[in-house]
Amino acid sequence: MKLLMLFFLVNFLSAEPLKPLPSGTYPWEPSGTIFAGSGPVLSSHVLKGHMLKAGAAMTYKGDAAERFFIIKKGAVAVTLSATTYNIERGSVILLLPGDELSLGNRGSATAELYEMVYASKAPADPGRGIKAGASFVMNWNDMVFKAHDKGGVRQLFDRKTAMFSRFDIHITTLNPGLSSHAPHTHKNEEIILMIDGDAEMLVNGKAVRCDTGDAVYVDSMVPHNLTNIGKSPSTYFAIQWN
Repeated sequence: MKLLMLFFLVNFLSAEPLKPLPSGTYPWEPSGTIFAGSGPVLSSHVLKGHMLKAGAAMTYKGDAAERFFIIKKGAVAVTLSATTYNIERGSVILLLPGDELSLGNRGSATAELYEMVYASKAPADPGRGIKAGASFVMNWNDMVFKAHDKGGVRQLFDRKTAMFSRFDIHITTLNPGLSSHAPHTHKNEEIILMIDGDAEMLVNGKAVRCDTGDAVYVDSMVPHNLTNIGKSPSTYFAIQWN
């Protein structure tokens, strides 16, 4: 089994790197690729959209990829490490290489989810990922909300994985008319994924729309900030890594 996993890992990571991913907005794609490219840290970085009709399921058999999922819409049953979780919109899953996962729509309406699958330019370190913690499911209802003067935040995790020396995700709720912060830069690449609301992002001096369902990729050291241009609070994932 270890030799088989090593074979898959070598083949997955030795694939030709994709073209660099440009900073900008990428709209929701219900059954396909939202974006695909590479970056300073990742040789392959793909964000996909999936739709699961009532009763449908998806299964991952433990390949060499690392994956991160966000439930966009619907009620989903997740089986991971022989445990089944019933989760809703906004819930997340981190799947480390080699682990198995099944996702099934347990509702009567179509479910939607994001899948981020990625490979690092540096050699993957499965032991580092396991040492930092197992694959996991985090239900939206279990995420702690901390209010602040602009809205509030849910800090999900800040940890190492097989592909990342640091993987940091929080969810921000921003009140109407406010900006997240002054335009700033950081070494980490970032994805802003809008799950509710209408916003405008300043990316490298250019204003881009970011509406519900959209993802905005911001490359390393690119100046950016986000402003809620709607009439109700906006809520978005902020995903960083190195």
